[in-house]
Amino acid sequence: MANRILINGKIWTENKAMPWAEAVVIEGKKFAFVGNNEEAEKYAAEQKLSYETIDLDGKTVLPGLIDGHTHIATMAKATWVVFGEKTADKDELFANVKKYAELYPKEERPYFVYDSYKNETFGDKGPHKRDLDAIVSDRPARMNDDSGHGCLYNSMAIEMLKNEEGVPYSFSPIPGQSFDKDENGEYTGWAHQTFPIGDIGIFQALGWMPPQALIDEIAEPAHDSLRCFGVVSYMDGYTESEEDMQYLSQLDKEDRLNLYYEATSILISVDDVDEAIAKAKDWQAKYDSDHIHTRIIKFFGDGSNEFGDVLSLRPFSNDPEGKNYGHCNFTVEQMKNVMLKINAAGLDLHVHCCCDGTFRQFVDAYEAAKTECKDEWVMRFTMAHIELFDPEDMRRAIKLGIYFNTTPHWNGRGGYDAIPFIGRDRYENQFNYRIAMDEDAKMDFSSDNMNPRGFVRQSPYLGIQIGITRIDPMWPLDPAEYPDSFHPPKEACFTIEQMIHGYTIAGAKRMRLDDKIGSIEAGKMACLVVLDKDIFTIPHEEIAEIAPVCHYFDGKELHSSNPLKDGRITPC
Repeated sequence: MANRILINGKIWTENKAMPWAEAVVIEGKKFAFVGNNEEAEKYAAEQKLSYETIDLDGKTVLPGLIDGHTHIATMAKATWVVFGEKTADKDELFANVKKYAELYPKEERPYFVYDSYKNETFGDKGPHKRDLDAIVSDRPARMNDDSGHGCLYNSMAIEMLKNEEGVPYSFSPIPGQSFDKDENGEYTGWAHQTFPIGDIGIFQALGWMPPQALIDEIAEPAHDSLRCFGVVSYMDGYTESEEDMQYLSQLDKEDRLNLYYEATSILISVDDVDEAIAKAKDWQAKYDSDHIHTRIIKFFGDGSNEFGDVLSLRPFSNDPEGKNYGHCNFTVEQMKNVMLKINAAGLDLHVHCCCDGTFRQFVDAYEAAKTECKDEWVMRFTMAHIELFDPEDMRRAIKLGIYFNTTPHWNGRGGYDAIPFIGRDRYENQFNYRIAMDEDAKMDFSSDNMNPRGFVRQSPYLGIQIGITRIDPMWPLDPAEYPDSFHPPKEACFTIEQMIHGYTIAGAKRMRLDDKIGSIEAGKMACLVVLDKDIFTIPHEEIAEIAPVCHYFDGKELHSSNPLKDGRITPC
C-alpha cells in the first residue's frame, strides 16, 4: 500500500490536543504524523520510505464519518416494495396506489407492498382495509406508513396472516405488535409494529418469497450510499440473519467491505436474553475481524410516539379520561436482570427508546444494575432516539455514564403525527438536547433509515444541516403554522463542532472503535474525508449539498460513486 503525504489542507482532527492541522503522513494503513506542512515534510525526509505527495489545495478534511444506527441490509433487500409519491391527501394517496397496482400486476408483485402514507391523513382512528380492498383485491396488499411502525393490510392479506386461532400474526423484532379491531370485533386492517419481511403467512400462502440474501447487486449500491459521503463505519440497527454475516465476512476477506461494521443481536423480549447473548457469542467466534464486530444486543423498549405504544410520564392528550399513559416492553426489574446478564457476558446493550416514561424506566434499571455490580461493570448502555425525556432523568443518565444515539435529520420536523398523543407543547420540545449539550453527554448521531426511500436522507451532511438549523429542506413544516418551517425550540440547535463530534469520535467511543477511528491522530487508522466545500464557512443551509472529493479507508484512497446519481438506486 502506498505511503502518502497530504499537505495544504484545512484538517479538523477531533483531537483536543491539536484541533487543526495542515498535513498528514500516511504509512500503509495508518496515520504516521499529523501537523503542519513543514513538520510533515521534515518527518517524511527522516524516514527511509518513498511517499506520494498530494496537495489538498486548501480543502477541508474531516475524520472518516460514522453512522451510529442504520439499516443498510433492510433497505437493500426492499427492492420489491413500491415507493410512491408523498402526499397527505387521501384521494391522491389512493390514486397513486391504484396507479402502481396497475403498473405492477400480480404476476410481477404477488404481494403488493406500497410505501408510504402519512398518519395525519387518517387521524386517530387510522386507515381501514375497505379503502385498500376497493383498489387492490386480486392479491394480498399492504401500505406502510411513513414512520416505519404501522401499516394497513387489505382483507386478503389479513386472512393469510391468521393462525389456527384466527389471529393475524407477522414476525417482527419489535415487541408490542397489534392488529386494530372495530366496535364489532372485526379486524380493520390497521396494524402496528409489523415488518413486511415478517409477513410469513402471506409468503406461505403465495408460495413466493421476496429477496432474502445480500448479494453484490443490491448490497454494493446500499453500501456506497454511505461510502460516497465519507462514512467509514456503521452500526446495523437490525442484523437480519447469519447469511448477512456470512456475506459481509466474505466481502471483508476479499478487501471489498471498506467499512467497519457493527452487528447487533436482537433481543425480541426480555425472556430471550440468553438466546440473544448466545447468538452474539456465536457470531463473534465465526465472523469477528479487524472490521467486523458483534458485541451489541439490541432491544426495542417501546414503539413510537406516533402510535402511542410508548410509556409516557403524563396521560396521552387524546385520552379524555386522563388515564392512558401507554406502556413499554419491560419492567424495571426485568431490564435490570437483562442488563446484569449482558454485562456478565461482556457485551453492550443498545435500546430503542422514544418516550419519557420509557426513558425513566431504562435509567432506573441501569442505575440498579450498575449499583449491584459495583466495580465489575463493563457494559456500555446506549439509548437511541430519545425523543422525549424529563430533564432531571437526562441529568441522572448523563451522570451514570449512559450513551445516547439520535438522528438529527428528524429534528427539523419531529414526530408531527405524534401530537394527538404527546400534545403540541411536548411536540415543540421534541429532540431538545440542550441539557446533553451543556453537560457534555456521550451522544453520537445516525441516519436510522429503514427502507429505500431513506437513501435520499442517508447523507450525514443533511443530518448536520438539520441538526444546526432545525429546518428540514425536504419535508418542511407548514410555514403558516411554524414560521420559516423551523421546529422549535431555538436553544435545541447544535453547533457545527457538536455535529461533527457526534458523527466522528463520539460514535467511535460508543462502539469501542476510538483506538482505530474517529479522529485524525498518529497511530490511528488512516480514515478521513476530503470535502468539496468548507463545512465551517458555507451557509448552514448549503451543508446538505456537500459532495466529498474522495475519502480514505485504512490508507486506501476511495472514490465511491453516489448510487442516487449514477442510477444504481432510483430516488424515491
